[in-house]
Amino acid sequence: MTATPDPVALTLTQALRTYDLDTLLNTLAAHGGARATKQRRANLVRVFRAAEGEHVNLLMPPDDFHPWLRRTLTTNENGTPAKPNSVVSRLSALRTLYRDLRAQGLLHTDPLLDYAAPSGETGKTPLPTRADIDALIAEARAQKDDALTAALLLLTHHAVQVTEILAVRWSAYQPDSGVLLRHRTATRLDDMTLRALDALLAQQGGPMQLETFSGRRIFPYDSQDALRLRIFQTCQRAGIAFLPPSGLRRSALRDYPLQAADAGFSNPLAFERAVSLARGTLPGTP
Repeated sequence: MTATPDPVALTLTQALRTYDLDTLLNTLAAHGGARATKQRRANLVRVFRAAEGEHVNLLMPPDDFHPWLRRTLTTNENGTPAKPNSVVSRLSALRTLYRDLRAQGLLHTDPLLDYAAPSGETGKTPLPTRADIDALIAEARAQKDDALTAALLLLTHHAVQVTEILAVRWSAYQPDSGVLLRHRTATRLDDMTLRALDALLAQQGGPMQLETFSGRRIFPYDSQDALRLRIFQTCQRAGIAFLPPSGLRRSALRDYPLQAADAGFSNPLAFERAVSLARGTLPGTP
């Protein structure tokens, strides 16, 4: 017996094939994805027009997708260089789009997971200091916000992507071995992060009941903005300036001697470059 095709998946696939951005965003929004705002469309339209003009398959990106994407993100349609903030906004919107497509089952890996940030994206914004990071985590603990504490430790100890935090389910966590299955690697978590995750696990019923809720998402945040807002509020309570998740994640590469797999990288060269950028040792960086 032939299974009935999923109408939502068919609509999304057709929209991607025809580069129909409006249908794609509206359909995803109607089925649990991010809201289809004018700003999200504006941030994605450059990528979609370029992909249509050059026949780039966004659902099954080619091997040279990252170099193509870098050129597309960093230039405007009229050929002028894009401003760094525009590059960041476009990339963030595309990351959210791919997260929503994975949630619908159209993708099983993140095409942007090992995407090396262009120099315009990293800019000259310094990474948060270790003292500010520790103050933020201490404040999350003081508020008894176990979810935020665990999320911050994953960001700052293991360079976990925000998209991974939003999507990860309990089925990906192995409390006995202390391993978290990520988009492309399996990461052995350190003791502090394990304790934070185990606190969340206990709230769900503990490891003995794990099979009964293995399909649930670990974290309560339904969007990047929700996590950013919680970090912002906690920074205010801690009396420190807002620490963006991207900087928190990169601080892990600066502060800990991670292996590529433990930082979520399957590409050793991309990992080495990311570490060099985070530590300011890449030639030409301050």
